[in-house]
Amino acid sequence: MDWSLIEAIAIGIMPDRYTAWILVYAASIAFFAYFEQRQPASEADPRRGLRWPFNFGIGAVNILLAAVVPVTGVIAAQWALDSGRGLLNIFAVPLWLSVLVTVLARSLVGYLFHVLTHKVPLLWRLHRVHHSDTHLDVSTSLRAHPVEFALLLLLMAPLAFALGMNPVALALYEVIEAIVNLAGHSNFRIPERIDRALRLLFVTPNMHCLHHSSWHRETDSNYGSVLSVWDRLFRTYSVAPRGGYDGMQIGLKEVRDDRVHNFLWQLKSPALNFRADGKGDAAG
Repeated sequence: MDWSLIEAIAIGIMPDRYTAWILVYAASIAFFAYFEQRQPASEADPRRGLRWPFNFGIGAVNILLAAVVPVTGVIAAQWALDSGRGLLNIFAVPLWLSVLVTVLARSLVGYLFHVLTHKVPLLWRLHRVHHSDTHLDVSTSLRAHPVEFALLLLLMAPLAFALGMNPVALALYEVIEAIVNLAGHSNFRIPERIDRALRLLFVTPNMHCLHHSSWHRETDSNYGSVLSVWDRLFRTYSVAPRGGYDGMQIGLKEVRDDRVHNFLWQLKSPALNFRADGKGDAAG
């Protein structure tokens, strides 16, 4: 393996890194969109003409936001490496251990942040934009409020620097997480036998689909994005929907009309109070 070449691509020495990443990401979206159209798990009308303009539109806003943010986790990790700062650099741990700790730490931070977006009312107001989609497909993965997206970007920079995360491992993890996230929201399901084996370690589309259930007990489970170990460890793991996948309602109970794909309404929705009848039905 040409580690130096991978490092150059990951930490930004190559000038076309952003263009290359966008092309890979776009190709992944196209692949999963084609696959879910050929073999959809849910036969419900996806209403792409209504949903996709908002989902892809807000996704484009977040991609542009990532491009202009001056400090990211990968940049901070590279600063720590160059200056010899951060725990992993101070103690000069072996490369394999640095990579392992970086991947596990980044995965854990993502899991904990996701849990907080469900448990902290202010964060839930932001995160419910993602959960308000009433149909699950590849476009749902791009659906996130820009403020929530920015918070995660800003959170990762100091953590990556303090720990001294390996910048190459962190960059590759971010790429893998983005693609797994696309797969996890796509409208297809893996055969049960294969799914059972994969979810021993990884989050599968079957597993994450349940997280978008309208029933709050199912929504408040399966928070992992790449590794399933944290849900098992912290007892937030659910095996399958109570009524089966075909009978599961996707989205929020309290918003099931045209507001779910209204761009301006969704952007301002964190400032609005709306709940379903009954405590906890708003999945927060």
